[in-house]
Amino acid sequence: MEVNSPELLPTIPSLLHESSTSALEWPRLRDHIAGRTFSPLGRAWILALEPCADLPWIDQQHQRTAEMRAMLLSGGSFEFRGLFDPTLLLDKARIEGSALEGLEVRDLLTVAERVAAWRTLIDPPPNAPRYDWPAIDALSGSLRAFDLNPLLHQLRGKIEPDGSLNDDASPELRRIRRAMERQHRAIEESLRKSLRGLNEGGSTQDELITIRGERFVIPVKAEFKRKVPGVIHGSSSSGQTVFIEPLETIEQNNELVRLLDEEQSEIHRILVAMTRALGDNATAILTGTAILAEVESHAARARFAIDLNCTRPTFTNNAVATSTATNNVVILSGAKNPRISPEAPQTRTAPPESNPTNNPVISTELRASEASRGGSGETRFSTTTPYEPNTQSPDPQLSLVAARHPLLELRMRASAREAGTEAATPVPLTITLTNEARQLIISGPNTGGKTVSLKTLGLLSLMAQAGVPIPAEEAHLPLFTSVYADIGDAQSIERNLSSFSAHVVNLDRISREATASSLVLLDELGSATDPEEGAALAVAIAQHFLDIHAWCCITTHLTSLKVYAANHAGVLNAAVGFDQQTLTPTYQLRLGVPGASAGLNIASRLGLSPEIIAAARSQMSTQTADIGAFLDQLHDQLTAAATERETLRQREQQLAREKIRLETEGRAEQKARTKELETKLNSLIEDFAYQLRETVKAIDDKTLAQKIARDSATRIARLRREFSEQFNSTVVAHNTGADKADPNAQPHIPKGIKVGDLVKLKSLGRQARVDRIIDAKTYEVSIGPMKMRAAIDDIAEVETVKVATPLEAARKRGGITIATANDPDYMTSEINVIGRTADEAHAEVERFLDRAFLAGLPCIRIVHGTGMGILRRTLREFLRNHPHVATVTEPPQNQGGQGATEVELRQ
Repeated sequence: MEVNSPELLPTIPSLLHESSTSALEWPRLRDHIAGRTFSPLGRAWILALEPCADLPWIDQQHQRTAEMRAMLLSGGSFEFRGLFDPTLLLDKARIEGSALEGLEVRDLLTVAERVAAWRTLIDPPPNAPRYDWPAIDALSGSLRAFDLNPLLHQLRGKIEPDGSLNDDASPELRRIRRAMERQHRAIEESLRKSLRGLNEGGSTQDELITIRGERFVIPVKAEFKRKVPGVIHGSSSSGQTVFIEPLETIEQNNELVRLLDEEQSEIHRILVAMTRALGDNATAILTGTAILAEVESHAARARFAIDLNCTRPTFTNNAVATSTATNNVVILSGAKNPRISPEAPQTRTAPPESNPTNNPVISTELRASEASRGGSGETRFSTTTPYEPNTQSPDPQLSLVAARHPLLELRMRASAREAGTEAATPVPLTITLTNEARQLIISGPNTGGKTVSLKTLGLLSLMAQAGVPIPAEEAHLPLFTSVYADIGDAQSIERNLSSFSAHVVNLDRISREATASSLVLLDELGSATDPEEGAALAVAIAQHFLDIHAWCCITTHLTSLKVYAANHAGVLNAAVGFDQQTLTPTYQLRLGVPGASAGLNIASRLGLSPEIIAAARSQMSTQTADIGAFLDQLHDQLTAAATERETLRQREQQLAREKIRLETEGRAEQKARTKELETKLNSLIEDFAYQLRETVKAIDDKTLAQKIARDSATRIARLRREFSEQFNSTVVAHNTGADKADPNAQPHIPKGIKVGDLVKLKSLGRQARVDRIIDAKTYEVSIGPMKMRAAIDDIAEVETVKVATPLEAARKRGGITIATANDPDYMTSEINVIGRTADEAHAEVERFLDRAFLAGLPCIRIVHGTGMGILRRTLREFLRNHPHVATVTEPPQNQGGQGATEVELRQ
């Protein structure tokens, strides 16, 4: 279906003055992207896409494509099939009393369903998932003013796929069709009765009922037609059979015809009503269709970007350079032509900005006296300092990192599918230009990929300015107002132009129209004419584009252009590589040096007679041979430098891996030694505890032995815990180096000193009491009546003063004797009242609570069992109101749960 309405196609502002789309194969790429659409409307939108110079429009297009790409990557989808240009049908629907055909209504209904589904997607119900796509949401915002659900509710389910109305289209249509079915059955029954009677006499040709002129008839042999009363409605082609409508079915057929007329009238009435409903919603349908046309174009571009792993380009300031500097030149770091290269590595090297040492490229200056004009003057070559990128230069204005020609990659994939092999990837091209150096001269052998490099730069620039993501890892581009490309043979027999004349006409037009914001791509500049004149013309043209600061990339075989690039600031030589051993191109673009054309080597590889090759070499001048030999030697040096750089990189990686291995082994060994030391220290503590227990057993006083055993066990457990914490923190601090400046990581320094603690002073060897903390490192202490200041370094150990229990305090006051049934210092901390009544348990627990408080126990445990829970509730209520009780808690399930109660006493 064609798209007739311009409102459904893109409105592109500020189209490029010149885009060279044919030379750069933009229509072919556009056709491929359009092949990823599902409707004629989306395809037409893509085919109308053109590059422009309006930055807001370009950014808007890229943003919308990026949002659709995120939606597709998240698993989202939308059905675009069925979209078409509804303008003509909707114009017809707006005419009062008009009726669309059933198929036309069906097609418009499909479009309305797509529009309604998209409105639901951009404005979902509260609990439905919502996409984060502000640009797509803004594009679809006008659709929120319309609601097509009433229209769909009215028309949905009434049109069959073939365009006919089903019985549910209206109650009247259903009634008519039911009546028609009954009439059909009555007619058939009447005709079968007639057939049975006629069949006995052999008058009928066949036992079947057929239709002639919308009336049911029966076939009768021609010789018996007068024996069957009725109306003849025709005969067979042989004339042996006539079709007769019996008299008894004439009225029935008349009734059926009447019902058919009623059906057609009702169908027309329904179609008029449907057409009117569609016409009333024409604005909503057209608005939604226009939105979906662009949305599908973004979906197609997003699928293309996902398939080719494209990136969104950014646009840089296209300011014109007012001055040039020698070092601010075109940088092509590790650049490769997007062509298959079995010898070339497929990995991308870092740009020189990220690692200047990666470009030990020898910069050459070719000075030839009269060489460009074929004179006999001496040609001299001098090697200057290696090229070093200027780290202080402005950010690149044009940068393509690992860029690939999309059509080349797609063709390679198609060839691999046909051959049933795995698809190879093009050798990526990395190119960087600064604002001070906008001109690049590419030289090198034939079939080395110079022309494809031009097309890659040009086509990716058009893609970026048409809102299409480009196949590269990173892309920064100026905003071009025109793109000029003089590529290929432009001869024209009709215009009486030779190849050279056509090129000159094209170059004249480009030189007059190009500006500082233009991209100029010239292939084989100065060819197809006398080499001397062509070289002079090529240098003059290149100088012109340099003077107007146009972005320019030129491919050549001419030595004069190579010399021109070496002698002019803001211009850089670059060469596609050539392997002298295999006599094949490497498709790698090298920075800072011109390339040899290697025409004789290429001819030899292609099978040209060795005698002819030898004769050609003898015809070459000594100067030309010297230039070729120098360039070959220079490229060999570059290859050796690149090999050495790769070797150093691999060695650095190996050293880094070895360092990581040694660090890992060292940590494992240190961990093992730490574990061994911890085990030995724990063993010493266990031996000490065992010796202490044996010593306690030797004490005759059992009461004193029990007290010492309990106190020592508690103290050893506390010391074991403190030692473990200090040991672990010391190990961690030592491993991280935190113990060098962090006092908390130094266990020999006393911590947690409080007022009232007893400390032992190293200088006096006596114990003192802390009266006041002056600062974190100084304390005021007293030894009897004498007060003094002590530094934290003078404190050897700290003894925390124990708070006296109520029983101890009473005994210290003197004159009061307190006795309990057993020594309170050794009384148990648990009481069992299972089986007691509430009153009995209440009394026992109260007595036990008083004894525990006087003994200074911190907490007690009451075991009362689960039962009905009466005893538990009674005791806990009593305990919560007791003055000696601080808290009442229920222990964990594995410690008694609801069958016990833990009580913390006030101190």
